[in-house]
Amino acid sequence: MRIRNFEKEPVATIPFLNAGRRPRDYRTELLPIHFADVDGLPETLDGMVVCADLQGRETFASSGGRMPRLLGEVIPGQLAELCENHGHHPKRIGAVLAGDFYTVPALDRRGGSGDVTEVWRCFADEFAFVVGVAGNHDEFADSDRSGAPRFASPLHFLDGQVIRVHGMSIGGVSGIIGNVRRPWRRTEEDYSEAFVEVAAQQPQLIVMHDGPDDPVGRQRGHAPIRQWMEQMPKTLIVRGHCHWTRPFVEYASGHQVLNVDSRVVVLSRAERRP
Repeated sequence: MRIRNFEKEPVATIPFLNAGRRPRDYRTELLPIHFADVDGLPETLDGMVVCADLQGRETFASSGGRMPRLLGEVIPGQLAELCENHGHHPKRIGAVLAGDFYTVPALDRRGGSGDVTEVWRCFADEFAFVVGVAGNHDEFADSDRSGAPRFASPLHFLDGQVIRVHGMSIGGVSGIIGNVRRPWRRTEEDYSEAFVEVAAQQPQLIVMHDGPDDPVGRQRGHAPIRQWMEQMPKTLIVRGHCHWTRPFVEYASGHQVLNVDSRVVVLSRAERRP
């Protein structure tokens, strides 16, 4: 899969509550939604909705007096409507989640961890399937000893695997490089090894929470991951975790990285989008 055109200006924005660092310090921000044209989609799909780091909650206006839901529980329906308005049936769209979808209910601190199972289920309610990885703030209600969820199709959790869904090969690596005593952390060596094992299987798409850097744009990430990537066959990597002001990067080697930290990108065929 390759991106042929990335639209820098968002086609829409969704208001949400972003947590502050003390009580009543939250604020309303806008989640941008971008379109990009790709090739390499199977005939059974019109596109993919890709996002990460939706660490916010719905606005009080939309919550109707209830506890505001996680942003990732609210936006799937809005994204499905947006796709329909652009000629795509949501059940011909896949959802790709690159990790970190939790925010504490009180909105009084950042960096909290919690259960994001319902986020995955809400995306599955609207779209053909969900495939993704865990971020370092994600927990799952029904998980195994490693913390990985016990999902069944159409939910597909990845951590070092490559799967085929709708005839498309997708690989993924969960977590970040960091202190291994904390959840969803690996040493740099272990993370690189997991990435290399996935990339060696030549999937059409690789989903990561952490990932390569962008040295030309001086955007954060890990140089060893990029160096390994550039030795592999070309593919599209989707990542989150570190916010990039320039979300789509194509290296001189021809490899592509799409950073969807705090944004949504709808990947679709150019000929099927008006």
